[in-house]
Amino acid sequence: MKLFTFIFSLLVISGIDPVSAQSMVTKDSTLVSRDSATVSIKSDKMPYISHFNSWDIGVHIGLTYPNTDIAASTITSSNVKHELAFGLDVTKFLTHSFAFQGRFMMGQMSGVDGNKPQYRYNTDVHYDITLNAYFQLGNVAFLKRTPNLAIYGAVGAGVINYTPHVYLDGGKDELTGIYSQYQQAYDTVDYSNTSELIIPFSVGVKYRIAKQFSLNAEYSLRTTNSDRMDGWYKLLSEDDDYSYLSLGLTYHIGRKEHVAEWYNPLYNMYADLYDMKDKMDLMTKDGDKDGVADYFDREPETPVGFKVYGDGTSIDSDGDGVPDFNDAEPFSPKLAVVDASGREIDSDGDGVPDARDMEPNTPKGALVATGGQTIQNGPGVAKGGGSSIMASSGYLPSIFFALDSYEIQKKYDETLASIALVMKKNPDLKFILTGNCDVRASVEYNTKLGLKRAEAVKKHLVKRYNIDASRLSTTTLGKTDPITGTQPMNRRVDLAVDDK
Repeated sequence: MKLFTFIFSLLVISGIDPVSAQSMVTKDSTLVSRDSATVSIKSDKMPYISHFNSWDIGVHIGLTYPNTDIAASTITSSNVKHELAFGLDVTKFLTHSFAFQGRFMMGQMSGVDGNKPQYRYNTDVHYDITLNAYFQLGNVAFLKRTPNLAIYGAVGAGVINYTPHVYLDGGKDELTGIYSQYQQAYDTVDYSNTSELIIPFSVGVKYRIAKQFSLNAEYSLRTTNSDRMDGWYKLLSEDDDYSYLSLGLTYHIGRKEHVAEWYNPLYNMYADLYDMKDKMDLMTKDGDKDGVADYFDREPETPVGFKVYGDGTSIDSDGDGVPDFNDAEPFSPKLAVVDASGREIDSDGDGVPDARDMEPNTPKGALVATGGQTIQNGPGVAKGGGSSIMASSGYLPSIFFALDSYEIQKKYDETLASIALVMKKNPDLKFILTGNCDVRASVEYNTKLGLKRAEAVKKHLVKRYNIDASRLSTTTLGKTDPITGTQPMNRRVDLAVDDK
């Protein structure tokens, strides 16, 4: 189990998807799964390391804590003296998570022996140069597409060159080359400019503060293969080592858009998933609820309740170029000349379109026959003559309604204004308002709905234009009087002269 966990961790650190590694094989720039799924992986789509800024240069400063024969081995001990050290490093990333790092540092370390006689030392570190294998874990994240916090570790090898200075019981005279055997000191060896192999182990955390800069905090344990770092060589003792706690600032070199160590290798997968999600939303979302998905809808803001064609454009029953939901006269004759509201042009406002008007300059509010000729008011006209012609000619326009609605649409304001003008110009006439419905729903339901539509038109004429309510009577035919198989034409209120 531990071996499997170790192998899995190495695969993640190296930027390799262990699942893909087991189930995918590559052949001729095509990723072929053993489940027979094939996905193109064209080379120009893959995020090679050369596409990123992969060089870093950094500076660091911190404190040393030695672990030697003279100084105590506990960092918190008063015998261990912390000293300043600093340096720089250069890092080259080979993948998003692995790099080689060269590090240089210099500084001092010191400590005091707790025994009597008391020895103290101060060691000058002329240089500490190492080459490290560097692993960064935080950019392989499933929670963030663009991480800015990461954990890293490093291990390597190098050389340290130092000169120790040893003093006894607070004295100022330096003791050189201390060699100890059975707690006895002998001046036998010169340890100046000693060079030794050093093995560093480091862990740290880094945070990206800007596109080109990162901060890091690091702990490093640096071990040697000698016992002379404190200027005291002691038989059968452990090798000397020291800890280095540091803060650093890193500059990411280059002008490319992304930095290798701050680019999540899974970013492309995230981008593809989000792109697919957006497309799926477009293909399934229907913002105007017309039954056509937004991705295919050429008219994505159709009012709710109006029928559309397969491409989402509104139905235009009469082909006059005005969609039914905006068309005040949705059933104009073919090739009729209409205004922006879909009404046939009627210059004199007599209710007869210019194309069929034999008297194009009829005074406003005059009663006219089918051809637009003026009908003179006189005896019998209000009770038969003109009214009969008027009723049969149907020139008072009908008012149409949306499905299962008795609300008057604003686009019929102008039509109702013309109707009110005719009524005011002919005060002796009474009118019948007949509500109609399409064939859907029951007879009882449509009978009630038709009456509600007629009452809505009556209320509008009375309230807005002060037409005497006694001149207007309402009735309903429900769905018993369809004039066509096109259902919207049957949802209407017809107006006629009451010749009774």
